[in-house]
Amino acid sequence: MESAMLAKAVLQLSPFEKAQMIDALWQSLDPAEQKSIDRAWLAESQDRLKAFRAGEIKALDGASALQSIESELDR
Repeated sequence: MESAMLAKAVLQLSPFEKAQMIDALWQSLDPAEQKSIDRAWLAESQDRLKAFRAGEIKALDGASALQSIESELDR
């Protein structure tokens, strides 16, 4: 499939499907490095969950998190 046609098709996917495509492409570039990245993200998520459960950090709902990010980008 021609890359322009492929790009056009991918852009019509839902955000979730696009994220899946990005992940698949990223993993195809260097699978060994992806395993290292996955391990690092797992450790980070476990640390964040532990901190949340200990009351050290609070959770934000999705809308609030996006609003916070948008505010930071507008600066």
